Amino acid sequence: MQAKRPDLAGKLMTTGGGFETWMQYVDGFKLRHFCGFELLNDARGLSCMRDYHRKIVEAAVANGFGVINEGLHYRASREWGELTGYSREALEEINIRGVEFYRDFVREYASPETPMLIGGAIGPRGDAYNVGRTPDVAEAEDYHSEQIQTFCKAGVDHVTAMTFSSVEETIGLARAAKSANMPLVVSFIAANQGRLHGGETLQEAIECVDTATDNVPEYYMVNCTHPTELEPGLTSGDWTTRLGGFMPNAVAMETLDLCKLGHLEDGDPKELGAQMARLALRFPHINVWGGCCGTDGRHIGEITRQVGNARRTSPRP
Repeated sequence: MQAKRPDLAGKLMTTGGGFETWMQYVDGFKLRHFCGFELLNDARGLSCMRDYHRKIVEAAVANGFGVINEGLHYRASREWGELTGYSREALEEINIRGVEFYRDFVREYASPETPMLIGGAIGPRGDAYNVGRTPDVAEAEDYHSEQIQTFCKAGVDHVTAMTFSSVEETIGLARAAKSANMPLVVSFIAANQGRLHGGETLQEAIECVDTATDNVPEYYMVNCTHPTELEPGLTSGDWTTRLGGFMPNAVAMETLDLCKLGHLEDGDPKELGAQMARLALRFPHINVWGGCCGTDGRHIGEITRQVGNARRTSPRP
């Protein structure tokens, strides 16, 4: 089954993730448990987040791309909220405020040429990079349904499961999204030669989730992985039609190691843009070209510019 999203009508889109690394290493915030949503309660944090996201949006719009505005809700779920002292009511409230944060960019920049969507980013129940026990299908469905219901109330366009590496947890989340009638995008982390932490190939993971959920995800992505790390997993076959986007890190390095450096590794934006443009030629059906850890407006500018140029000089399928 091919990737869906008829509302995009073939528009090229971008999205930014991993803004927490920028907030920590460039703007100097100490994020408790990597919970970037708390910056909504900090005046300087709010200003820095606006500046970071505005640069991404303006870089995309300058190159004719639309934007999926999402990311700061990544750890705004029950157990991470409990670790940072949020009641369920307070967590719901800050999730809704996060959607309103992104709605400001939609109001300002949306146009027929550059559509603006709002995604509700959902991270795994545990730590995506220091994986311990992962929830089974039933646990995951129950756990993630809370945040999905909040996103329904807030009126997001879809939810995005970011940096998921457990097939069972993904199936549970997909069932929760289906129950809530909420469109779902699934983004796997596949840094081990294109494999998930459990050893599954991207093809195996996607086919397993599709089979177990009757193709609930609108499409699949890969994020928090550099192109040189994910490309071995991009084997040929019809399964790749289910891929809808890539959100690479700025450099090829394990994310857990990146977080221990104490500074930002932002790589070469032009080189990253060129790597993404090559993937855009290889996969002409893919529309979402974003960035993750270590990326900012410079990287999104190069990615959208070079992918846009590649698509204009190459026929669409």
